[in-house]
Amino acid sequence: MTQTRAIPTSNEGWIIEIIEAYKDAKAAIPFAEAAGKMISEADLFHMAPLVCLKFRDLLSSEESRTKAKDAAMGSYIANQEAGNRNMNDPIIAFSFCYIIAHYGLGLLDDEKCQSILMLVETHLEKIKTAVAGE
Repeated sequence: MTQTRAIPTSNEGWIIEIIEAYKDAKAAIPFAEAAGKMISEADLFHMAPLVCLKFRDLLSSEESRTKAKDAAMGSYIANQEAGNRNMNDPIIAFSFCYIIAHYGLGLLDDEKCQSILMLVETHLEKIKTAVAGE
């Protein structure tokens, strides 16, 4: 059973949630390998919309899955092509897709997304240390 999480209301809350979401996605790597699929941390951004849906208890909604995935992947491709962010960094790419999935679901507005993404970039080393310390 998935427990719905409240959307964080503080900067620290968003940092904690990004760390937990990334760890959740990273925990799937051994399962993918057991199924014969080779994925690395660089591939985790693909899972960001699903983790968003899981944390918000929206996995059962096909419409929500489509909205979250389309927003995240479309924005990821556009930003990678434009070179707007360092999408080669697995944590930046995952965080971007995770936050934009919330936007696609109508849970965050553009201004809040930009604010959270700047927060992630500012605290990137803290996040990297937390996700590496498993």
